[in-house]
Parts: sequence; structure tokens; C-alpha cells
Amino acid sequence: MRFSGHETFPIREGWLHKGLELLFEDPEGLVGPNAADELGVGQNMAKSIRHWLQVTDLAEFGPKPSGSGPRLMHPTELAELIRERDPYFLEPGSLWALHANLVNGTEAGSWFWFFNFFNLSRFERSACLENLRQFLQLRQVRQASLNTLERDLTCLLHSYAQGIPPRQEDPEEEPHCPFVDLDLLRHYRSSGHYELNRETKPVPFELLGYTLAAAFPDAQEGEGRIDIRLDDAQGNTGGPGRVFVLTPEGLFDTILEAERESGGGEIQISGLAGERAVRITRRTPLEWLARYYDRMEEGTEDAA
Repeated sequence: MRFSGHETFPIREGWLHKGLELLFEDPEGLVGPNAADELGVGQNMAKSIRHWLQVTDLAEFGPKPSGSGPRLMHPTELAELIRERDPYFLEPGSLWALHANLVNGTEAGSWFWFFNFFNLSRFERSACLENLRQFLQLRQVRQASLNTLERDLTCLLHSYAQGIPPRQEDPEEEPHCPFVDLDLLRHYRSSGHYELNRETKPVPFELLGYTLAAAFPDAQEGEGRIDIRLDDAQGNTGGPGRVFVLTPEGLFDTILEAERESGGGEIQISGLAGERAVRITRRTPLEWLARYYDRMEEGTEDAA
């Protein structure tokens, strides 16, 4: 598991778009000494943008160069799809996909742990940090320093937490992380407590499919449909119960809504040897996301 790399900066509005454009137009510039100028941010922010591009699966590093030049970054297929269909990251489905990738991978170690293994719904920051430290110790994972873990956790909480009550200052003055809009975590300013929002959320059905396909590789291969036990969808690493922070009842309601939204043809509740399961069309995560963009565009055309 990897920690840090974000230079303590959560993703800010516009960063992923800037980073993506430079990644395609001038990949050498993105990792070169003038990257900060190219991106219009400070040096540490430029490092942070490269980190977020990588851990959200928008970019990957190429092989180490034989000479002294920097190691280049390359766009992934996901980056190509988003740049073509939602280059400004305006669609909620784009954010859900990037969030799911963070939860599924170990390159953002605190994110992987927090959404997959941390089970307290209401907590203080200090308890959360101690829980992370104990988790790493029990798993015999080589630990980063306590300061590194603390900075990582602080960045995570700032990335998602909605302040309750909202600040009165001009929102233009406060950096906003787009993941706050997913409404997964709340921070009560008066008590200092954080609380995970386990209520049902408006997740597009294609992003439920994206998450299931990412967490269960068998759902990506072949044709037809596949049944996935609800218990597995709820508890498995990277499954929708974890990614969308849902109770078993919330996940069931989310699948029912997806069944209604998709007309029952692509996602539905089914019975599997006496157990409930979610039946989905076999697709890759990218195919689910492309399907989502198709539907958004059809809706825009119908409204015109």
C-alpha cells in the first residue's frame, strides 16, 4: 500500500481537466521542470495533480528512460474516454468512476483502507488514525511514518467531508474538492465528529454496473448476464456496498432503483439458490461508463 504523493492537496476544481489536457497535448511537459507553469499552479500542486491522475487511473507511468530524462506518463483508456465524452468532469458519473478506482486500488492506501475496512460510522479524527495504524500493524504492512499517515488521512477527510453547518464565507474563496459532492462523509463543526453517510444515494445505474464489473472480473468477460450474491456486492473489497458507503438495505434499494432506471434489462434483483443476487449484463467498466455517457447525451438531445 502506498501513502502520500498528493502533497496534502485534495483534488481541486479544474485540476483533472488541466492535467488531462497537458497529459495528451504535451506529456513531456507534464513531468518536466516547467509543469507548474504549464498547469498554472505551484510546484507542489503540479506534483499533486500528477499523483491524482495516476491514482484515479487516468494516467500511468511508462518505463524508466535509459537516459537521464523524467519518466513519462501516458493516458489510460479511461482518460481517453473521459476526455472525449466529459472533458470538464461535469457529469456525476465521471466522479463516481474515479472514486471507485481510488477505493479499488492500493496506490492511495488510506482511501483503500478507509472505504473497504474502516467500519465506524461516526468517529473522531484521532480514532480514525489509530484504527489505520492498527490495521497496518495487524496486516504486517510496512508502515509509513505516523506523520505521513496523519497527513494522508487529513487529505482524505478534506476530500470528502461536507461541513455541517456550511461556512458562511464566499465559496469562491474556499478550495472545493469535487468528491465532496458525492455526499459520502459529513463533518460536524461544533463537535469535530465525522460521520459516514450510509443513506441511499442517486447513483446512475451504469455506475453501479461499473463498480460491480471492477470488483468482480467475471462480470467483465463473455456474453449474457451474471449473478453476484448481494452479500458479496455488499462486503467485498471495491464492491458497491463499500464504494457507495451503503447499508445492506441501502444497497438493495439502490439496485431496485437501478433496475427501474434500466428497465430491468441490464441490472435487476434475482434469486440465486435461495439467496438474493444482483443480475447484471456482462460489460467492462469502460463499457458501462460509455453507456452512461450515451444516456446523458440522449437526455440532452431529447431536452433540446
